[in-house]
Amino acid sequence: MPPTARLSANAVAVAAGVDSKWVYRAVEIGVLSEPHFASDVIVIRVYRLLSQFVWPDKPRQRSKKYALDTWQLAALHATRDAVTDSATTPETTLWVMQDSVRVANSRTARAALECASPEGEATSVLDAQVALRLPIGRWIDELPAILAKTPRREPRRGTATARRAPGRPPTA
Repeated sequence: MPPTARLSANAVAVAAGVDSKWVYRAVEIGVLSEPHFASDVIVIRVYRLLSQFVWPDKPRQRSKKYALDTWQLAALHATRDAVTDSATTPETTLWVMQDSVRVANSRTARAALECASPEGEATSVLDAQVALRLPIGRWIDELPAILAKTPRREPRRGTATARRAPGRPPTA
């Protein structure tokens, strides 16, 4: 499927492996816009993960609705950029921290984030903090195969009327 091909909300949900309510919620709060494209599949995967995550030192009530935090928005923008970036490889990893987001496109770049010097003497960006590591490069690499198997249309509504016997009037 070409990267500019439009997808339905249902197709995005199926390809991302999430319930369609996540896609509709993302549209409602401005994370996704319509029409949907292939990049939205990866963005909705990341959105679902990040919207459920609570930092250990920032507890919150699950019953309350919250607007997206800056760290979540930064991660979603970095994810969308990675989908179209020519430097993205299957090794591309998204690191999400409370105060920053980093994208590493190779194992060497990931190692540099984890350990600033070969001797381990210099502190790294990830030292002494919680960080989420998301394998977005692998998800992006798998995307064409997933989209090839994904239905392209919304489920039909009113299929019961379409299946009625010919010549029978529709029931009210």
